[in-house]
Amino acid sequence: MSWKPIFILSLSLIAFNLQTPHLKTPGERQISSLPLELTEAETQAILKERSPKPHVDATLKISDARLASAFKLVGESQYKSAAVDVDIYAGLIVYADVYTHKLPDSQIKDRNTCLKKIEQAIFKQSRTVDAVLREFPLDYREMAEVKIGQVKKVRLRAINDLLGDGKVIKTTDE
Repeated sequence: MSWKPIFILSLSLIAFNLQTPHLKTPGERQISSLPLELTEAETQAILKERSPKPHVDATLKISDARLASAFKLVGESQYKSAAVDVDIYAGLIVYADVYTHKLPDSQIKDRNTCLKKIEQAIFKQSRTVDAVLREFPLDYREMAEVKIGQVKKVRLRAINDLLGDGKVIKTTDE
């Protein structure tokens, strides 16, 4: 295999991460890149989309596939692999949220559309998430609950931003 495609992919990922603005929220670490555990095909499917709506759609589609995989794996008692998929799922949701919040004010309509898509995706996935968490043994469940807690904060923040410009729902972080 030639080194050129790998080198070009590495450069494109570095360039994308440098172009991605950062969002800081109270009590949450700064996150701005895709999970490293994604396959090359998953990463490319997301990065090839340059417009906000398709970019977020691709991210949510892959996050949904990872959650479905976690559900299947936990049913087969493959807890370690399922935990990795839950971690990637949560990372993708957080990435979509950060990406959306970094959109400039001139793209407020796109931002609101993306926030709505993110919120709806999290809502639709909530039963599957709960089922996966119930099936995990305690040692895996604790870490997964932390990740899912991040996802729930993303949903709450999306609702808050859509309904009241971030001022309707008070959180303990403020």
